[in-house]
Amino acid sequence: MTRRIQMIFGATWQYLNQPLGDEYPKSIWNISHFWHLYQIQLLETCWYKDITSESHYTQ
Repeated sequence: MTRRIQMIFGATWQYLNQPLGDEYPKSIWNISHFWHLYQIQLLETCWYKDITSESHYTQ
């Protein structure tokens, strides 16, 4: 349960701290669309993460 709360808090924090203005990319105001893109970004981050930290589990 704690991990889920942290994930929701992190997503909410990123949603509320989106950069505004002309020089920044377009802000996403639809919360469901933002959540979908956040999950994709999180999956990509995990996919490209270095797996060396898991090497001691496979020995």
